[in-house]
Amino acid sequence: MPVARSPRIALIGPAWPFRGGIAHFSNRLAQALGEHADVRLLTFSRQYPKLLFPGKTQLETTPWALPHEPARLLDSLDPRSWRKAGRWLADGRPDVVVFVHWLPFFVPAYLGTLRAMRKALKKAGAAPPEVVLFLHNVRPHNRFPLTDPLMRRLIGVADSYLTLSEHVTKDLLAIKPEARVLESFHPIYDIFEPPIPPKEARAKLGLPDRPTALFFGYVRHYKGLDLLVEALPLARAKVDLQVIVAGEFYDDEEAIRKRAADLGLTSGDTPALRFFSDYIPNDEVHLYFSAADVVAQPYRSATPSGVAQTAFFFGKPMIVTDLGVLAEVVPDDVAGYVVPPNDVDALADALVRFFRKGTPERLAAGAAAQGRKYSWDALVAQLLPFLEKRPAPAEVPG
Repeated sequence: MPVARSPRIALIGPAWPFRGGIAHFSNRLAQALGEHADVRLLTFSRQYPKLLFPGKTQLETTPWALPHEPARLLDSLDPRSWRKAGRWLADGRPDVVVFVHWLPFFVPAYLGTLRAMRKALKKAGAAPPEVVLFLHNVRPHNRFPLTDPLMRRLIGVADSYLTLSEHVTKDLLAIKPEARVLESFHPIYDIFEPPIPPKEARAKLGLPDRPTALFFGYVRHYKGLDLLVEALPLARAKVDLQVIVAGEFYDDEEAIRKRAADLGLTSGDTPALRFFSDYIPNDEVHLYFSAADVVAQPYRSATPSGVAQTAFFFGKPMIVTDLGVLAEVVPDDVAGYVVPPNDVDALADALVRFFRKGTPERLAAGAAAQGRKYSWDALVAQLLPFLEKRPAPAEVPG
């Protein structure tokens, strides 16, 4: 009896050496799938043009152990690269191609790559693969021109869909009610160095040893750092609390720093609010989460959160807003607290309640237990059977 070969899977999207949560997810997914399949990564030669990227660099310095070196062929703005990327995909004769989607800006590049791949396969007389969209979201957090027509176009050319939350699934089904979709979950980010004692971590960061909350990741308006700044003086009236802000600002930095200064949060020898406003490399992430007792995510809108899954890796409880996906993974009064969005008083009250005697330890135990549910092995156990039951491939509209 012939031995069944491993499926060939091509994963297209941000990957090493690009940085950020979406790239981390692609890298880790490739590692997990690579234990059961032949997984090849196709990523960008240029991801964002400088005009659209407010950060200092798009590249990561920490290396990754991946099944194959990612092919850096796809320029988001150059159709010639789309054709080259499509031919590269066709040469690998994949059974499944997975496009990792998170922003409508990349839809034209994905469509061009897909057309080129299918054209090359047809010319070679080879069977087309299943085309899967891995939807981190359907609608971006920030407004983007032509989102609706671009997403209808992209969703229309795929055979199957993967999502990580009910919210994203509903957005998909609103566009394509008959979509074949697997709704799964965001696994923990287990890619960082292990935690160290909080006192040691605080000392390494130059912080006093006192109750500490962490706001982590890229700072954008929808993540609600301004709400946390407003809540901090209210909470400090009852708890000697400090907040760490660790992450690169993409907007609002001047306004937030000014407001924090006006509230007296950044003055003195031991300020209540400390900014570490650079991208935090992987080998330093453990310092910030180790230093924290609780992670605050006062988001105004949310899709599956890499910050939450990083907090779970470190066993840290969270204070999150009641936005469906966050409340789903952080059960209230079990792994943290859930508060209404845009409610400064409720956020301040949750910070105070968290630091009552015995509560940090109880909620930390709950967070550790909750995090154990979200393993990469469990995701792959759902994903592979779904991909192996391949439907008839769709045609690309002209």
